[in-house]
Amino acid sequence: MTTQPLYTAFSNETKEKFLFGGALGSVSYAAGSISAYQFVVGMLELALKNGLNLRTETLLTGLKRSETDPERWLVGTVRGSVRAERVILATNGYTAYLYPPARGIIVPLRGTVAAQRLGNGLPEQGLKTTYSFIYGNGYEYMIFRPVGSTFAGDLVIGGCSTKAPQVGLQEWGTTDDTSVDPQIGQYVRDSAAQYFGSQWGADHPDGRIRRQWTGIMGYSSQGFPLVGLVPHEEDLWIAASFQGLGMVLCFHTAEGLVTMMEDEDDVALNEWFPRAFRMLEDRLKHKFRGQLHEKSPVDLEDRSQL
Repeated sequence: MTTQPLYTAFSNETKEKFLFGGALGSVSYAAGSISAYQFVVGMLELALKNGLNLRTETLLTGLKRSETDPERWLVGTVRGSVRAERVILATNGYTAYLYPPARGIIVPLRGTVAAQRLGNGLPEQGLKTTYSFIYGNGYEYMIFRPVGSTFAGDLVIGGCSTKAPQVGLQEWGTTDDTSVDPQIGQYVRDSAAQYFGSQWGADHPDGRIRRQWTGIMGYSSQGFPLVGLVPHEEDLWIAASFQGLGMVLCFHTAEGLVTMMEDEDDVALNEWFPRAFRMLEDRLKHKFRGQLHEKSPVDLEDRSQL
């Protein structure tokens, strides 16, 4: 397998190569993207064939030790309770809802995304690269729907959370993914056309936006996931807080977690699994005060809903 070498370009070459004229420069490297939906559905289909019991649209209502059987956990749902010897908190930004000691340790952040039809100045089939636009205290990411997929050529762009007042403070601590902040939503809708400038051309006759939505991410004070046995708890495990990078981090993280649960936490695991990801007791002492690359004008720890 060969890898693409790192390639750096300055502003004029960036405009010519990537059709973006507003950058000071660019760095390109080997990367990729997949359809998260198709990938996850495919894995679920395989798991269901192997005995997975999947309950969709089943709200969890609580987590506690069983009073009648203290060696088991009792997971409450709207359809009844489930008793389990071991429980994994794979709940990311929602973790504190089920496990209150995680409040302030894992903080939810609402992210905004839009799927857009291209302007007529760009290739109808989309562009061949994924993009990240990095600036000051924020960023946007952008991918294109590949040829052969539904809505091929459309771009999907997200990020922009710092573009609201107080660098998007109101997006922290919320788990409401049914609404879009008006200012962030408008910025997301406009940003791709602004980045490409005259290269964008006129909007599609059916309109620029195909769909816009939000999703909830989970962040920790140190900028790393929390993985392993929850301190001071028996048979309660966690793999959460992926910092908006779940597609990159969660699969090998799950492999590492299962290795720990199977009592194979040894030198071989330490050779590849980062110690910084481990759910050590010391990490419970560090409350979230803002993303490491941002300077927030307000102390996030003062927000009670975090």
